Parts: sequence; structure tokens; C-alpha cells
Amino acid sequence: MFFDENGILDLDEMIAQNVSFKKIMEDGVVTEQELKEQSDRVINMLHSLEQKYTETQLAEIKKLLVECGVLYAVYQQYSIQSIK
Repeated sequence: MFFDENGILDLDEMIAQNVSFKKIMEDGVVTEQELKEQSDRVINMLHSLEQKYTETQLAEIKKLLVECGVLYAVYQQYSIQSIK
């Protein structure tokens, strides 16, 4: 579910299958409005989490989000390197 056949977190596939991503990418152009709406969607989700979880749990969620961001960034860099 979360991992590919090599045991690697498959963020690209999860993003590609995401309803929000598909809607934004329908025409192949990302507008400022779409970017704002996605940002608002994430902010609303984070506010919802703040109401549901303890400070300790929120710290773990934040750490996970940051590490996922790092993974996605280095994966993109790795992909670019593979093209060269």
C-alpha cells in the first residue's frame, strides 16, 4: 500500500493517484488559484489535526511530514541524476 516492490515509500504513485493532484493537473497547468486552494486544503487539515492530537503526537506528525518532504526532494534529485 505505501511501499513499492523494493520496499521504498512510493510517494510519486500516491501523489499521482491523489484526487486533488489529478484535478489540478487536468490541463497540465498549475494556476495561482489552484496553488492557493491546495495550500488552504493542507492548512485546514493541519488545523484539524491540532484539535485531535496531543502536542507529542503533533510533534511526531510534524517530524513525519518533514522527513517525507526530504524524501520527496532527494528522490526528485535522484531521478534527475539518473537522467544525466
